[in-house]
Amino acid sequence: MRTKDELFRAAQREIAARRQHAVMQAETARRAAYAANPALSAADDAKMRAGLSLARTAALGGDMDTARAALEAADKAAAEAAQAAGFSEEAFAPKFRCPLCQDTGMRGGVPCSCVADVARRLRREEINAASPLGLCQFSTFDVNRYPDTLVPEFGVTARAYMTKLLELSKNYAAKFNSKSKNLLFMGRSGLGKTHLALAIADAVLEGGHDVLYTSSAALAARLGREHFDYNSGDEWLTACQEADLLIMDDLGTEYITPLTISVLYELINTRMLTERPTIYTTNITDQSVFAARYTEKVASRMLGGCKMFMFMGDDQRMKQG
Repeated sequence: MRTKDELFRAAQREIAARRQHAVMQAETARRAAYAANPALSAADDAKMRAGLSLARTAALGGDMDTARAALEAADKAAAEAAQAAGFSEEAFAPKFRCPLCQDTGMRGGVPCSCVADVARRLRREEINAASPLGLCQFSTFDVNRYPDTLVPEFGVTARAYMTKLLELSKNYAAKFNSKSKNLLFMGRSGLGKTHLALAIADAVLEGGHDVLYTSSAALAARLGREHFDYNSGDEWLTACQEADLLIMDDLGTEYITPLTISVLYELINTRMLTERPTIYTTNITDQSVFAARYTEKVASRMLGGCKMFMFMGDDQRMKQG
């Protein structure tokens, strides 16, 4: 996972590569056209000489009106030569993908919106590599797969409950900001916890926020390696600490060591202090198990700032197809 700064730089490099590609394509087309049309090449050479002459006149003194008139005539002759050869006035201009900044990545002294678009796409690709984000959207969360039978302890049917939870999740994503609550999705495997968490991630990404996804097991393993690799700079930890929204999936599957507990505490505490929301998913449904597994110190920070939602129903993976 890349930090925000690393992702931004990667997006800038991609935009710069786009510009270079557009310029090279335009130059290749121009050279091919000039090679096939000597008159076009001669007219362009005359235009270049007229431009150089104007520059010399401006620098060394002379008749500027005559030099400007000569350049205007050369411009007109070049345009007429291009038209006679069947080329439009813009035929050899680079075709940039972003009309706002012409693929420079900057507009009005600030990064262009195209850089944010590329950064968002790169982040989505990262999440897709670690999860089925592309398949996990609100539109694909089918509440009809949940039984329409009463769950006595909740006093409502599983379908009605999950329908309400889907709407709450949509509202959470639509209004997401640094003041948003942490969420904890609890329940047995296959009830849609990861799906709904990733659907939120997809919508929050589209809203212009930075989102990171990781399984708890992968995060613990990677952070443990980084803490023993002094050349790594704890890049994963930094990325997870600064993401606008962190999805930590499958809590309870990681290998627990004192180092794991220490790193989790550092991560969770930092995100709480900097007001960066986290969504956790877990098969653990007993809060006392959290305390026993993660220590009361870590568990209190996980659970204390969370809105908890228990998922119910039947294993959705068994209903696919």
